[in-house]
Amino acid sequence: MFVSVLILVVLSLTGCGLLEAPQSSQETQSNVDKSKGKVKIAYVQWASAEASTHIVQEVLERIGYEVETPVLQAGAMYQGTARGNIDAFVCAWLPDTAKNYWDKFGDQLVELNNNYLSAQIGIVVPEYVKIDSLAELKDYANKFEQRIVGIDPGAAEMIIIKDKVVPTYGLEDWQVIDSSGPAMTAELARAIKNKEWIAVAGWKPHWKWAKWDLKFLKDPELAMGSGEYIKSIGRPGIREDLPELAKFLEKYRITTEQLSSVMLKIQNGMEPKKAAKEFVDNNLETVNSWLTEDNQLRK
Repeated sequence: MFVSVLILVVLSLTGCGLLEAPQSSQETQSNVDKSKGKVKIAYVQWASAEASTHIVQEVLERIGYEVETPVLQAGAMYQGTARGNIDAFVCAWLPDTAKNYWDKFGDQLVELNNNYLSAQIGIVVPEYVKIDSLAELKDYANKFEQRIVGIDPGAAEMIIIKDKVVPTYGLEDWQVIDSSGPAMTAELARAIKNKEWIAVAGWKPHWKWAKWDLKFLKDPELAMGSGEYIKSIGRPGIREDLPELAKFLEKYRITTEQLSSVMLKIQNGMEPKKAAKEFVDNNLETVNSWLTEDNQLRK
């Protein structure tokens, strides 16, 4: 008799939900169903792109998506998105940096939003270097060992440097060294440690500006363009096939301070996903401004 009563009590409590297992913190952060399917958000291995993409991934996963973040060369990212193999990316540097790719694929892509408004590319030197303009580089060829340390050869910035900066400023005898983002910053760190002159392919936003005193060399001929923004881009049909994702990316916008905080954590050894999680946890008001009312996150 006692056992029967006990069973009835347990069943009653279970039916009321009083004995259900507690939800995890992630499950309680959004009141949406966790089954929205898979999406692919690609990026190029640049510090800003890595940080921004992982923030987007973290938010999308919290509202119910499974998110893949393939790392691609810039050309493959644009082509893959144009073909519909990639759903979106949030690291299109325009109008000048990615002009070649945009001219080729832009009419097949969907422009969603400018997510970062004060981007810049150029040739960067340490603050202690006693020149201020690209026009002065050739006069100090020996100090720079006639070289500009670059990043991956497929990067649009490298194409601009080789095709525009070099002939515009008479640097045909200089080497523009193909490298990578991490290798470039390693060279920069070594040179700064020894107070050596060095010129590198640089850009903002990037964590190096928080770590060292640097400056862009002025570009009086505007060989590298007059200013950049970073745009979120979608595949053909994204607004029809993935309207919620498209609306989120249309609202996604991030500041220099916000992005730099995530980049610096990653550079200092934190896993990108953890750095993005901390950002979302600490910036819910900002994150919720990107989301619809029924997708709002809560602590």
